Amino acid sequence: MQLRPYQSSSIITLRQAFSKSKRVLFVLPTGGGKTAIFTQIAENSPKKVLILAHRKELIEQISERLGKPHGIIINGVEPDYTCNIQVGSVQSVVKRLDKINPEFIIIDEAHHAVAGQYEKITARFSEAFVLGVTATPCRLDGKGLGLAFDQLVQGPTIKDLIGMGFLCTAKVYASEVDLKKIKTTGGDYNKKQLETAMLKSSITGDAVATYRKYAKDKQAIVFCCSIKHATMVRNMFQLLGHSAEMITSRHKKDEREKILDDFKNKSTKILVSVDIISEGFDVPSCEVVILLRPTKSLSLYLQQVGRALRVMEGKPHAIVLDHAGNVFKHGFPTQDREWELTTDKIKAAQQKHNLRQCKTCYAVYNNTAERCPECGELHKPEPKKMQMVAGELVPLEEVEIKKKEAKRELAGPKSLEDWKAIARARGYKIGWAYHRYNARRK
Repeated sequence: MQLRPYQSSSIITLRQAFSKSKRVLFVLPTGGGKTAIFTQIAENSPKKVLILAHRKELIEQISERLGKPHGIIINGVEPDYTCNIQVGSVQSVVKRLDKINPEFIIIDEAHHAVAGQYEKITARFSEAFVLGVTATPCRLDGKGLGLAFDQLVQGPTIKDLIGMGFLCTAKVYASEVDLKKIKTTGGDYNKKQLETAMLKSSITGDAVATYRKYAKDKQAIVFCCSIKHATMVRNMFQLLGHSAEMITSRHKKDEREKILDDFKNKSTKILVSVDIISEGFDVPSCEVVILLRPTKSLSLYLQQVGRALRVMEGKPHAIVLDHAGNVFKHGFPTQDREWELTTDKIKAAQQKHNLRQCKTCYAVYNNTAERCPECGELHKPEPKKMQMVAGELVPLEEVEIKKKEAKRELAGPKSLEDWKAIARARGYKIGWAYHRYNARRK
């Protein structure tokens, strides 16, 4: 396989990183070609290589990319332990640790690397070099990947790849979903409650209507929250005359290949998915993603949207129809993000994203733009809320700022003289200073 220039330079950078560290994490956006990079590294390595993934679909994809003989360690396949390269599911490898002795371990989708079975494998072969690759080095449980890796190597960012012509830009249209009553289970929305909320026919109807409005006849992947939900969505698209198929982990390999081939050759327009196409699948013919699964996982959101960002002749940009409101929680899919390697537990960022939504066409765009880039609608600033203060109208924002400044002022004093100075500045009686000083000392 002919590598892209940045892929070749990334291999050189990783080689240099391994001269300093034994466990290296490589970060490259979805669509950047991580599999091409690590399979090339595996083929050129003189060491015994073990490539780990957590899903059989990823194992199959990696196996197809390798140009050298290799063994496959997965249920239902006869293993060949004589090969220098082994590709295995973490679930199968962890049961066969006495059959292998890798010197170099490569972990695909390495944000999973701090899960128990991965840790058991890397602990068993503690002398092995470890390369982790991922587009999203973050986890719902907040575990820092510094527990599994010593050094982070950042490849080209998503904006770099768009600038080089290897990924495309995205147009995002969105709506918000009321999820206040849905509980959190395992860090994400409770699946059963989420299914009930998303099975509302109005949401599915909106999804079909927006597809017909913004992306009619384009190749679209729909992400649903359950098989029941996906079945309803597929049926609705079919009922309205669109060729739609559903793909789930319950399909056998030959069935999945047939469904994907039909999508790639455009005999099927709509591919309705439950989890299976979120990670690792390369489907450049996808022009549109329809998000019908709200998630608290930044990783899952970026993986799903990334299915449409691969370039293809005749595709000027990707279209994201976000009926789950994920863009408001996680930000624009093509914005650059700063990643860090830490052993600390990372709290979910309560970041306010610099986004604006057009009230005419519902496109989401950068807050600094005066007009909607899609329909040209001029943004009209919301009138400032006013509050009556001492006989005059004052913008409410100014009142809040002054309150915060007052709180900061009161947080600072340590000595009695400090409190007396504030009392004099505010025209208070000196007894107020003694009262606040003594209250702080208790």
